[in-house]
Amino acid sequence: MNRVLSKLRDRTWSRIGVSSATLVRACTLVLVLALVATITGWALEFSARRTPSEPVRPIPVGDSAPRTQAADIAPVAYLFGARPGNDGSDIRLLGVIAQGARGRGIALLAVDGRPPIALRAGEEIAAGVALAEVRSDRVVVSRSGAVQEIRLPAKPAPDGIIKVR
Repeated sequence: MNRVLSKLRDRTWSRIGVSSATLVRACTLVLVLALVATITGWALEFSARRTPSEPVRPIPVGDSAPRTQAADIAPVAYLFGARPGNDGSDIRLLGVIAQGARGRGIALLAVDGRPPIALRAGEEIAAGVALAEVRSDRVVVSRSGAVQEIRLPAKPAPDGIIKVR
């Protein structure tokens, strides 16, 4: 059977002047060209730069979260029952939300015995008193150029917990 098929193949292609070896080479060449075209198409597709729908704006190095408008922290302040303070002579630190090591974040402060207020780093606490930095365990307050650190109050360990140093 194989002999009959090989004779038929040889006769068919020999009538048009193509030997079986040449036919195999031609088919191999066509397949290689198709493979190269496919790989080239994929490479061009995956390496093509996409145009973003919104223009790309560079982010300043010092700002970890660029803002297009001032952040409204009033909802957070009302969550803690905050009312704005006046004088700033007695400031207690009740909580912090620190953002990285650059002194950014939000601090919950009680000013002059009033309900707590939530302020971002750089905002004014009272006249001449500004929240300079927010750290994970303290805040830095600037009073007309003089710097003051206010630490979070230490909480005692729960019963049954022993500190290991």
